[in-house]
Amino acid sequence: MQTDTVKRFLNALSPASREDVQQMPAEKQEQMAAAWEKYLSDDTSLLTLSELDPPSAEHRAAEHVIQDLH
Repeated sequence: MQTDTVKRFLNALSPASREDVQQMPAEKQEQMAAAWEKYLSDDTSLLTLSELDPPSAEHRAAEHVIQDLH
């Protein structure tokens, strides 16, 4: 069963990235979602964007987490 964090993380991804992540084990998805939340809270360049355009900031952070896979 997915947590709310995993669902939000998946929704922030591009469709192609979302498909890749959904193929991973649930534990890996949860780890990535936790990394995504940490990235969102720690990256100061996203702070302003998150106030102006939260979906864009979430998408950027999610794609950053995905790039770490490749």
